[in-house]
Amino acid sequence: MFSWFKSQKTLPLVQESSYLEDFTDATDIYHYFTNLTGINFDQKESITTPKIIRFARGHGCISFYDLMEKLRVNSSIRESLINLLTVNETYFFREKGQLDFLLHHYKNTSKSLRILCAPGSTGEEAYSIAIILAEGGFSLSSIGIVSIDINTEAISRASAGVYTARALHRLPETLKERYFVMEGNQYRVCDSIKKVVDFRSCNIFEAEFLELGSFDVLFSRNMLIYFDQSTVEKAVHQLTKLAATNQSIFFFGHADLLITPAPLQDHFEHGIKYYTLQQ
Repeated sequence: MFSWFKSQKTLPLVQESSYLEDFTDATDIYHYFTNLTGINFDQKESITTPKIIRFARGHGCISFYDLMEKLRVNSSIRESLINLLTVNETYFFREKGQLDFLLHHYKNTSKSLRILCAPGSTGEEAYSIAIILAEGGFSLSSIGIVSIDINTEAISRASAGVYTARALHRLPETLKERYFVMEGNQYRVCDSIKKVVDFRSCNIFEAEFLELGSFDVLFSRNMLIYFDQSTVEKAVHQLTKLAATNQSIFFFGHADLLITPAPLQDHFEHGIKYYTLQQ
């Protein structure tokens, strides 16, 4: 009977180790993501790496190397990772002092205003600008706002214009009633305001960004804080290319610029810091 066992061919052993997960070093993933978007996670890797691991497993990857290979060839997975790692919570009338200054600065102008929000996240900033200008007496037909973001899910939400009460917690009831329509327990931006804003998926470091045209006012709040200094300078240089004139105004978040980059000149009026191009 033992001859039967001897007659059987010995099957090669499966190298079990080749099927084991290896999520020990995410360096290449972070470098790839930073080169793609400019964003680095040096101070947030401890909370970001677990998100990337869950993302990798969800897309059938057993290692960071496996994920890296898929990111290089699969634009859908690449877009999904960008959406995962660029989610930012915002709300209407955030940093309202800048919006009030904008209204005051242009209150006597008769020209149309073209305004850029880069990034615009889920739309609260762009809609806030439209609302405050409308409240200040501007004709909506004289306002054009372009809001961009690399997060395609954020762009979809912004275009829909539907928000929870939490996003509107800084708005007085009169403005909620005037510019929003209740849908269940949510608020939808009224059509007259939605028509003012053009939402687009766009990366400021790609050629398509320079095709957006020129702007009188450029908002870029809470993006530069995710960049190292060289990328901050590169991003600011990109933004300055879209200034309509040397008097175009730039607004940044309070923590975005530690020093004023060479293309810009800073100003401080009525408690608000803003920038124009150097003369």
